[in-house]
Amino acid sequence: MSEPGGKQGELLPLLALMLLGAACAVAIYVPREEDAFIYYRYALHWARGLGLVFNPGERTEGFSSPLWMWVAGAIARLGWILPVAVPAAGIGCGVATVAATWRLACRVGLDRWGRLAAPAGLALSYPFLYWSRSGLETPFYSLLLVLTANLYLAAEHAPCVAPGRRARLRLAGGAALGLLGMARPEGLLLLPLVVVDRLVDRRDRRGAARYLVAAAVVYGSFLVWRYQTYGSLVANTSVRFDPLLAGRAARQLGGYVLQLGLLPPLLPALAWWTMRRPRPDQHRAVAFLLAMVGVLSVLFQLAAGGEYRGEFRYLVPTLPFLLVAIWWSAERLEIPWWSARRPFAAWPGRTLLLGLLLAGSLTRIAQDLPAAGEWQPLARQWTVDVDDPSDWRVVTSRWLAPHLPDGSLVALGQMGRIPYYLAVAGRDVAFVDTLGLVDRQVAATYRLDHKLVAMGRALLAGRSLDEARRQGRHEREARFTAYVLGRRPDLILIELVLERSRRLQTLVLDPGFKACYREVVDLPLDQPMVRVFAPQRSLPGACPSPAAEPVQGGGWAPGAPAR
Repeated sequence: MSEPGGKQGELLPLLALMLLGAACAVAIYVPREEDAFIYYRYALHWARGLGLVFNPGERTEGFSSPLWMWVAGAIARLGWILPVAVPAAGIGCGVATVAATWRLACRVGLDRWGRLAAPAGLALSYPFLYWSRSGLETPFYSLLLVLTANLYLAAEHAPCVAPGRRARLRLAGGAALGLLGMARPEGLLLLPLVVVDRLVDRRDRRGAARYLVAAAVVYGSFLVWRYQTYGSLVANTSVRFDPLLAGRAARQLGGYVLQLGLLPPLLPALAWWTMRRPRPDQHRAVAFLLAMVGVLSVLFQLAAGGEYRGEFRYLVPTLPFLLVAIWWSAERLEIPWWSARRPFAAWPGRTLLLGLLLAGSLTRIAQDLPAAGEWQPLARQWTVDVDDPSDWRVVTSRWLAPHLPDGSLVALGQMGRIPYYLAVAGRDVAFVDTLGLVDRQVAATYRLDHKLVAMGRALLAGRSLDEARRQGRHEREARFTAYVLGRRPDLILIELVLERSRRLQTLVLDPGFKACYREVVDLPLDQPMVRVFAPQRSLPGACPSPAAEPVQGGGWAPGAPAR
């Protein structure tokens, strides 16, 4: 494989692609990502000396990326506005990933066209731009993946590597593999891929062991920190792991292939099928990159049950590897019955391929760019954080702030903007997360391994599979309802988008809930997006003692002045 050196003439167009990608990421309209505000609330509490906690005094790891959490915490300690600075940092990571993709294309020996087309496909990928702007860890994780792949290919799939340099690269690569598990849970899946590649390649047991040891030291140190900080070796966000939703995941995977033009993602398979004499070093390197796409994205997408949002969050991080493999395959694809034999060897075929890759993304980018003279909404996206009157979460949080005394407890499903805005306002309000991301008890109730254990017990007791499923659902809903009511929340908020979920329907229909809570009807919302339940005036002994006192007419008055 060729090294990246001697490609100085490509630096200027690469810089232009990076700037273009950054400009598109800044300019397109992207709704504020709800889960990113979970990071922001943790970071805000950390900057205020309360620790990495969502609710002060409660130790729960409710974020997917500890490394990105530390980045957000550092930004919070600088005093910057988190909903602005953290997405900006994500765009910076996305731009850096474009440059790292060019270097990766150099390492696998792509020609000039492929070396620039691969980063161009990434810089103008709408899903990649979307998640770069989101405030979540996706671009940061993708950058670490590409940098780790570069280290590994430089150590193991480059010609004439000096033993001393190879040892240093292996040490750095092993450490990077450990860091990947701290950037995203599925990042750890790269380690077994590396071990298998080493064992298949000349049975390099010593090389495999070096990667294992270095990764174990880094990730093991993190596990010690996680257990000391949160008292658990597993993050609370594992509640979202649900392979039973593999059908949804497969549909999203099909949409991703269509987004990439259908034909380009199929080129690696076609090239392997028609290839006569592949060069062993490049063949193995590209096979390794494709294995990363298959395991870290496709397999994880199916195992996790996909994402409840669009834009292919679990598939985008390995897009750089897929793009490099596509252009490597385009250079080598031969069709025996085609008169040209190599349809993508000349510029017309390559232009067509690039057009297929970018057509869907460029259409989406054009739709989401502000029209001429309509730049004010874009400026508001980058400046306003807690004062947007069009956002129902802002309106709700501003309504809650004067009504909730400090020390109140609120049950809520979307642990994003409302908890963050109240924290920004200096309100000491804790939350019960009815979805479980930042609530350990709810997560334990709905975690996949706990579901499987309960189903196994029911099957051993003689239940049929269908009966075991129904019994498990009933037990989980009963535990959830008992837990929420047992926490005695001062308010229960149910978002309309979650209202039809089985657990919340069970909660609202529970006799204890009906006896203890009634709906508040005076929220200042033109189009109500949330139902608010407050304690009844006359409460049975088993009901919560409200921090705020209900008043006549369905309204709700504060029981203590807000600070």
